[in-house]
Amino acid sequence: MGERGRETEFDLERVTAVFESREDYAEPLTATEIAAELDCSRRTALNKLHELESQTDLTSKKVGGRSRVWWIPVHV
Repeated sequence: MGERGRETEFDLERVTAVFESREDYAEPLTATEIAAELDCSRRTALNKLHELESQTDLTSKKVGGRSRVWWIPVHV
């Protein structure tokens, strides 16, 4: 993988897989947590999360001054 902090290409499916591979895939994650799972920079993770949000069901919510969490909604 690329060095931390370097712009690295990731398929959107790899980002989605981070959510789907967890026991509770609807539990919110931060961009920092996604970056740690993908071994990429926070900025790269954030860019992919924004892209996924515009193209899929991925949802986000601001939870503080500059903090945001992301999750895949559970449709019942």
